[in-house]
Amino acid sequence: MAGSFRPTLKQIFGVSLIGLTVALVLLYTVFSAGSQRTILESAERFRIAASQEAATRVDNSLNIAPRAAQEFERQIHYGITNERNIASVEAGLLQLFIANESVSEASFTHAHSSGFDSDDNLKVVPKSAIEVSVYRTRDSDVITSSRTWWEKDKYVAESHQLPLSAGTPAATPVPDPTLHLTFQVPASRNRQGQLLWTDLHWSQLDANLPENKRRVEVSVQKAILASDGEFVGVLRLGLAKDQIDRAIHLRLSGAGQDDQHLVFLCDNTGRLIAGPGMNRVVESGDDLRIATDNQPPAIVEALKQPALGNIDSDHSIATNSFLIGSERYLVTYRALAGTQGWIVGVVVPRAYYLRGLERTRQIVLGATIGLIVFTLLIGAYILRRINRAHSLLVRETLRMNRFEFSPTPDRSRIRDVNDVLEGLERAKTAVRAMGKYVPLDLVRGLYQKGKEPELGGESVELSILFTDIKDFTTVAEKMEPHRLADVLGLYLQTMTQTIQKEKGTIDKFIGDAVMAFWNAPEPVGYHALLACHAALNCMSALNHLFASPSWKGIPRFETRFGLHRDTVSVGHFGAPDRFNYTAIGDGVNLASRLEALNKQYGTSIIVSDAMYVAASDHFEFRRLDRVAVKGKSRGVDVYELVCEKAEDAQRPAHIVQYEEALTAYMDADFEGALSVFAALPADPPSVVMAKRCREFLAHPPELWDGTYALHTK
Repeated sequence: MAGSFRPTLKQIFGVSLIGLTVALVLLYTVFSAGSQRTILESAERFRIAASQEAATRVDNSLNIAPRAAQEFERQIHYGITNERNIASVEAGLLQLFIANESVSEASFTHAHSSGFDSDDNLKVVPKSAIEVSVYRTRDSDVITSSRTWWEKDKYVAESHQLPLSAGTPAATPVPDPTLHLTFQVPASRNRQGQLLWTDLHWSQLDANLPENKRRVEVSVQKAILASDGEFVGVLRLGLAKDQIDRAIHLRLSGAGQDDQHLVFLCDNTGRLIAGPGMNRVVESGDDLRIATDNQPPAIVEALKQPALGNIDSDHSIATNSFLIGSERYLVTYRALAGTQGWIVGVVVPRAYYLRGLERTRQIVLGATIGLIVFTLLIGAYILRRINRAHSLLVRETLRMNRFEFSPTPDRSRIRDVNDVLEGLERAKTAVRAMGKYVPLDLVRGLYQKGKEPELGGESVELSILFTDIKDFTTVAEKMEPHRLADVLGLYLQTMTQTIQKEKGTIDKFIGDAVMAFWNAPEPVGYHALLACHAALNCMSALNHLFASPSWKGIPRFETRFGLHRDTVSVGHFGAPDRFNYTAIGDGVNLASRLEALNKQYGTSIIVSDAMYVAASDHFEFRRLDRVAVKGKSRGVDVYELVCEKAEDAQRPAHIVQYEEALTAYMDADFEGALSVFAALPADPPSVVMAKRCREFLAHPPELWDGTYALHTK
């Protein structure tokens, strides 16, 4: 059109250069800021996970005392320990003490009671108390026992090292042990049977020692009741603070890396309980705390942050940042449930996470400049070729660089340019289509926590375990219902603890049967190995249970295991108002069939071929057979899990012989297989296979491929 503005190639080139430069600078800026934000968000998630690990370690350290208290209470209930006999109590405490090396002291105070007064305090029969304390000295592993009893007109006590040497130690007068708050509070009507925790304090047994000789501990008290509910006494267990110090000593960076994370333990008033520096104990009100004069400045400053005071049961995690000089530090706090307001903290310099970003920025800047130069050269060439169409191509390219993928009606009379424009439109169409299949909001929602579950599942590769007790119905018919419930509870508790220790998920109990799986809801590496470990460890744990006093007079349960690895559906299934997190699918059914298959061969643990492939480098297996379970026409190889492989160990001779015979059996050489199977009369699978070979010799199978079809579950 006459009089219209017609830009020159130089003008087009200049405008294109400015636009492209701005776009790339903007992209670089967005990348730089986004990278920093992403790194810091990942660092925050890492610190939250680290605080969870530290909290778990502290919880595990503290939970030793409740478990020990429960064990001592069982000793009383089963009559193993006689609470009225000092020597019996001392032996029970010593057994408890030796079995739990983290316990620094254990005391039991027994007294007769005559009810409660109007304030619900226990009324103790005068002169009836005895007290036994067992403890380790601070600077050695020597175990000392202290006994207190009524003699003539006063309470006296004597101490001796264990084991007791010749002679009788001298007894000295002591106060009535039932007057101490550690007896009176747990023994009150409203506190009986409860676990009562203390904060850090000096050991009660070290009251007469100088401060530098006294032990710092956290203790738990519990009133022990007889099986009929009558008061027996008060047990007090002390855990040395050293256990807590070790629990928070974590290395959060990889080997050989400079780990600048500092983990500490404090309360919500900013008083330090444990830290990486020298832990000098000071008294703070009624509690003991750690002086901060020998702690890193970052921890000292973290203890002063207002966010620390906002931690409570409703807000168990908080993050914050602060400056020390010109350096910014990041800190994460996590409340420890079940403690006296304790909080785990993780603090680290922000520069620790960002130190690699600057180098990356330089690389990206160089790449951006190189891209600009390259694009300008190509642009100059295209400008010389297509003149006026160049602006149209630049505009469309810049729109895509800005991630604008809406359709445009622009067309060009030049075929080459028009072909390019149509190609860009097809590319934008493809990107828009992908956006419909993978919405970003959905992806982000998968990472959010606190969302209510919804019906549905996902396909996940799981290692699946089924167990069952041999002839359980017969055993159950011979027991009283309450006794059966107790016995089954002990059994399932042992199974559950062992499986969960190996990171397994208990799906359900089906009477005496257990279903469990690995790799969901949280992914677990090497889940097949963990499942095999769990099966073997369950058998070992059950043997310990059956040999324990709590199993006295009860027949041993012979447990059978079935293991399979497969991709199945796992998630929330059920009705809209009643969910069940479980796994379903053909792989689950096969694992159940494998457990039942033990009855056919007289074995304990049978696994599938998929499990064998995943775990054969670490465990010893015996190939048992190829079977088609009921309802399936296709045969699967099944294996017996024998044990964990030992380095340079030879395979058991009977397994080698069995598998040689099985090879002959698979090749339809039933006579040759029988000659080997029959030579192993003490091996149940060999007996089964020998019988089958005789049947096949008498009635040869048709179309033999080595698969034995089962017609029962």
